[in-house]
Amino acid sequence: MRIAWLVAALLAVLAASSCQWAGDTKAARVSFSALKDSIEDVSGRLDGAVEEGAADRVPGLDRELNTVLDTTEKQSAAMNILDREHLAISIATARQCITAMDRYAQSGDSELLRAQNQQLQPTIKEIQELLERADRTTATK
Repeated sequence: MRIAWLVAALLAVLAASSCQWAGDTKAARVSFSALKDSIEDVSGRLDGAVEEGAADRVPGLDRELNTVLDTTEKQSAAMNILDREHLAISIATARQCITAMDRYAQSGDSELLRAQNQQLQPTIKEIQELLERADRTTATK
């Protein structure tokens, strides 16, 4: 009897978690599309600064990108739980790259700055894909 109750409880939890949403989709204050566009804009300007060798612009752009990532994290409550967790990991990865880029920009090491930027770009694309999927998903709700 006890085992049957545990199995039933486990099945209920699994069924609920497969469709679980971390928050109300109406709670989003900034559209995922707008966040995706903001990340694309700042990332593009950061990429341009690195390619032009304008290391002095990198710390400011890094702060701007961090601000957009903060807003993205706050809005992730409207995403499904799996995408939200994937987004959290991607944002953490991006923040590590940004921290390293700040360090390399301040030291004037353009090669390491360029290499770190190349590592950041796929993570930015991944974040944008997650935001695009969230935009499609929440738009139909």
